[in-house]
Amino acid sequence: MEMSQQKRMWIYSFIGMVTTIVVLAFARLSYGVVLPFMREGLQITYKEAGILGTVISFGYLSMVVFAGILASKWGGKRTMLLGTMLVTVGFIGLTFTPSYGIAILFMFVLGVGTAFTYTPLISLLVAWFPTKKGLVIGLTTSGVGIGILLTGVIVPYLSSIYPMSGWRYSWALFSLASLMVAFSMFLFIKNPPSSTTVNAKEEQTNPKEIYLNKDVINVSLIYGVVGVAYIVQMLFVMSFMIESGISVTVAGQLMALNGLLSIFTGPVWGHISDRIGRKKSLILTMAFTLTAMTIPIIFPTLIGFTLHILLLSCTLTGLFTLVQASSMDQVKPIDMPVAFSYATFYFAVGQFIGPTIAGWLIDDFGGFQQAFLFSSICLGIGLLLTFKVRSTETPKVAVESNVSG
Repeated sequence: MEMSQQKRMWIYSFIGMVTTIVVLAFARLSYGVVLPFMREGLQITYKEAGILGTVISFGYLSMVVFAGILASKWGGKRTMLLGTMLVTVGFIGLTFTPSYGIAILFMFVLGVGTAFTYTPLISLLVAWFPTKKGLVIGLTTSGVGIGILLTGVIVPYLSSIYPMSGWRYSWALFSLASLMVAFSMFLFIKNPPSSTTVNAKEEQTNPKEIYLNKDVINVSLIYGVVGVAYIVQMLFVMSFMIESGISVTVAGQLMALNGLLSIFTGPVWGHISDRIGRKKSLILTMAFTLTAMTIPIIFPTLIGFTLHILLLSCTLTGLFTLVQASSMDQVKPIDMPVAFSYATFYFAVGQFIGPTIAGWLIDDFGGFQQAFLFSSICLGIGLLLTFKVRSTETPKVAVESNVSG
């Protein structure tokens, strides 16, 4: 008996959330927490450790567009299963890696696996629930905050019990979680009806036309500047706080608060956007994020950083949700995987170049305030671009009408 569409939405959103925990939080964002212990275990320099982080981003960047094309042709479920298994292989390889060179290989595999999992996941969820895309993307992206909190607990705990090999056990635990996610996908996830029909394939737009679509390009540019601002803030705000006289303990507590609050903001803003419209919500979140980024430039104090963290944690994850949904609002449902992967490519480029520019500004042009000013300028450009986002109506034909309750 076919499950109801409401029940399907909650099951798929939950699987999306745990998938995000694994392929984004564990596979990409956990590296900063694992790094101190892994660096000591492999006896590598900070420069070499930095290269490992870059390799993950390169693996993701090199495959994210291809992943969207593959998902539109091959089906989202098969592409996601491939990606999740690659992530699992990457985790297992890092668990047993004997050397720095082997670690580079498996870091690259992690990046590729993430690309083949996350963009098809979002596209599949949106294809199933087009009238609830803001909510389902928000629920899915809440996994980032949950994963960051879990990583902050698991990795230090295992490393305290097993000082020499705790980081290996962390990767091993992540691989087990990845296998469980893959098994859940295999059992419960199905491709939406529209992605399995011959007519859908016949109606598919040439990817080149999507890449040249001015509305898709506009949203992609917004996602790119958000990528720059996000990575600069994530990498340097802790150091900025400490250099400004905030104690390490208090700075850490503020970061934990950031992770906790960000769990809820994606679903909240996604739901709001489904009610009042994507464009209005996007303008609001971009304006709030810009305001948050400028506060520590003017007030690099405890109060300033507290306001910065509070406001940013209540908007940034929501901003991700809205940009992702907006990228797919601009095209037909069958073309959503390609449009989303193309927009994500811009985001990945922003994450790739942001740290280099920010580091240069910090070292040579006045410190952290200059880096945050650069991020604020990027967000200001993004805010202007949001006014050009094409408003879209609620889809007239939803997948829900094709599925019996």
